[in-house]
Amino acid sequence: MKKYIWIALAVLITVTVNAQVRVGVKGAWNYATGKAVYTGVKQSTSYIQGYGIGAMAKIPFDGVLHFSPSVMINKRGFTVNNPAGSSNKKEQYSATYLDLIPALSADFDDRNNTFSISAAPVLGFTNFGKLKITDSSGITASQNMKFGFGAYGWFDLGLQAGISYRIKKVVIEAGYYTGLANINNLEETDGRNMQHRVITVSIGYYFKETGL
Repeated sequence: MKKYIWIALAVLITVTVNAQVRVGVKGAWNYATGKAVYTGVKQSTSYIQGYGIGAMAKIPFDGVLHFSPSVMINKRGFTVNNPAGSSNKKEQYSATYLDLIPALSADFDDRNNTFSISAAPVLGFTNFGKLKITDSSGITASQNMKFGFGAYGWFDLGLQAGISYRIKKVVIEAGYYTGLANINNLEETDGRNMQHRVITVSIGYYFKETGL
């Protein structure tokens, strides 16, 4: 995972060359759930809590428009309650993703502060996940999720939108992520389609504006 983090940070630095940019760090609280459809039947799902941590940048583009990319490590997942075709009470999925988020934002200055709205596609990569199964007797067992072409997907693709307010160097942001990809590569076999949904609240800190 460390190798992927350094690669992603290198990409973020490269796109900021020759621009006046703000670079910062942020941490997030993720309130995550999912959309699960088993053999055509929508399942009851509930939320789990996760985290996010990463780096961000703010690059002037055109007028109020800014390129606002970020590289994040995000934990997201969901719980399926009384899954169809199983005697289990719950199945809880959680995975940690490396997310590349090339966001575009509209920034509106308020003296030294800034209000922003943003939108972006999100490409996530994972090889780390846990599945907790609670059986009919209430006993919970945990196992590692297996990723690959014949298992859970390494990649997640989604869309993210957010609003934020920057007070000098500190920025507070709220956002929503909707997954577009089925994280289960065995849908043709087991009929399970699962997509992430996440509400996120983050706080970040921008360092001094720099020309690279």
